[in-house]
Parts: sequence; C-alpha cells; structure tokens
Amino acid sequence: MDTRDLRVTDTDEATRAVYVAMLRQLSRSERFVRALALSAYVRNLAWQGALRHAQSSGEAATVDRFLTQLYGAKVAKAFRASCGESHE
Repeated sequence: MDTRDLRVTDTDEATRAVYVAMLRQLSRSERFVRALALSAYVRNLAWQGALRHAQSSGEAATVDRFLTQLYGAKVAKAFRASCGESHE
C-alpha cells in the first residue's frame, strides 16, 4: 500500500513526519498488532456510541446502529433481513 497519499488532516507535517518515522522503526508484526489494537478501540467506541444513541430502544436498535456506523446501511439492512427483522 502506498502511504504517501494518506494524510492526517488534523496534524501538521512536522508532527506527522515524526509519527511516520516512529512507525517505520516498528517491525511488521508490531505494526500489525498496533493496527489490530486500533481497530478494536474504534469498534469499542462505535459500540459505546450505539449504546448511547439507542439507549432504551433495546438490543436490536443498538446492533442496528453499530452495524450502520461501521459497515453502512446496506449491511445493517442485510443483517436485519437475515434475522427476520424488517424495521428501518
């Protein structure tokens, strides 16, 4: 993957250069483990957000919100259909 086109928009170039240099010092497996940890963190944040958004609407509403946030409305709708649920 060519990372030259991936730009962090909330960080100045000098700070970004330091961050990239630090990442380059890590082994491939260390970068992979870091990516897995960041993915898990983002999923956890999305789940917490879905819980807050759905609040007392129940588990189905929470799962629907979570799937919509992470994978989009099309995937959430397909999941609902596979569970026999049709609420939009």
